[in-house]
Amino acid sequence: MSDSKIFAQKPYFVYFVATIGALGGLLFGFDTGVIAGALLFIQKTFYLTTFLKEIIVSSVVVGALLSSLLSGKLADYFGRRFMLMFAAIAFIIGTLLATFAFNPACLILGRLVIGLAIGISSYTVPLFISEMAPAKHRGALVLLNAITITSGQAAAFLVDYYFSDTGAWRYMFAVGLIPATLLFIGMLYSPSTPRWLVLKGATDKARETLQRIRANHNVEEELQAIRESFSLKKAHWGFLFSRYLRPVLLIGLGLGILQQGVGINTVMYYGPTIFKQAGFEQASSQILATFGMGLVNTIMSILAVFIVDKIGRRKLLLIGSAMAGIGLLFVGYHFHLQEETSWLRWFALGGLIFYIAGYCLSVGSLFWLIIAEIYPLSIRGQAMSFVTAVQWGANFLVTISFLTIIQAIGAAYTLWLYAVMCVICFLFAYFFVPETCGVSLETIEKNLALDKPARELGQPLNQDSPCGLEVTR
Repeated sequence: MSDSKIFAQKPYFVYFVATIGALGGLLFGFDTGVIAGALLFIQKTFYLTTFLKEIIVSSVVVGALLSSLLSGKLADYFGRRFMLMFAAIAFIIGTLLATFAFNPACLILGRLVIGLAIGISSYTVPLFISEMAPAKHRGALVLLNAITITSGQAAAFLVDYYFSDTGAWRYMFAVGLIPATLLFIGMLYSPSTPRWLVLKGATDKARETLQRIRANHNVEEELQAIRESFSLKKAHWGFLFSRYLRPVLLIGLGLGILQQGVGINTVMYYGPTIFKQAGFEQASSQILATFGMGLVNTIMSILAVFIVDKIGRRKLLLIGSAMAGIGLLFVGYHFHLQEETSWLRWFALGGLIFYIAGYCLSVGSLFWLIIAEIYPLSIRGQAMSFVTAVQWGANFLVTISFLTIIQAIGAAYTLWLYAVMCVICFLFAYFFVPETCGVSLETIEKNLALDKPARELGQPLNQDSPCGLEVTR
């Protein structure tokens, strides 16, 4: 089925494949976002304590952490396409368990299985798309994943709002079955990535796939570059921690920890709870305000697609992290005043929107893109899974502690703590993150083999190309 000719020889085939793969991102966003509204009504069904609420929300993160850590080797062995099919099946099973849960334990189990699927798709989707995309369009295509993540969250909040009048939280979960089924069917008609095929020694199949996704252009030069990059270094887990990979490993780990450290998922997971504290009294208005945040997230993700290959990764990281920090300062100030006036509620909402816009333009979207670009082919799956596991670990720590920290020091100081993390993100991007805009994956790998400093992995520069960088293929 993977050799289907339905879209063969067509220039839009690579866009079809990228869009199908990005359904994994849609599920990632939907299943992390839907709990925000559902939790308001699950509480009424099972009479949850604060601790149980944190466990239900965080069980997805635990599952994602485990699967992202353990499945990297499988992605290199079985392929990116196979792992996405496996993730689709796990999404379906987990959603069914959550939908028909008869007690908190069953619900937690279902969310844990969904987390396993999210962990796999969270790194496999950008990996799959980056290995399919031509260099000059790679940023935009990989950011399809970011668009679908944020679209999935926005859709989840809209679904929550639709069912909020009846409190039908089971239907909120059940909607996730639709994209999960589409992902599985779509992967049946998608090929394996040419870089993974070269990794497995299937050069002829890699050539055939390149001809399909490059609209029959001459692909021999690209194929040769892929083969040469694979021969640079051989991979094993110990190699991931070698001096050779240390710079890019630290970049991935730093961005992953900071992506969660700025607190975005606590805002998304507990959005209605935050808006309740901000003075939005009705459950429907709390969910609708959270949907507004998700909509902004989606719009900014779409904007990022159009500018990431023009402005570049580093500039967006710097601009966005500064915006996010400023937004959190304003929101924290609202909670610090502890007044119930109407204009202050909208002041808080405006600050949150500015924060989300900045986050989405920066580390929210670009973490997934950058880690899909900077690791050598021979260990790309393992490296991305390890970095993603650490990112999910940071997600878990931030999420499981959020309500407890708010109870201990208050919402204002909690949000200001996240603002400090935005400042750290700005400094990290400025001093360590390379500009990879328009540079082929093979060029980045060769620069790494030449022991170039991390910030220079995107060189040599070419002032005539997008972002001032060399563009190949």
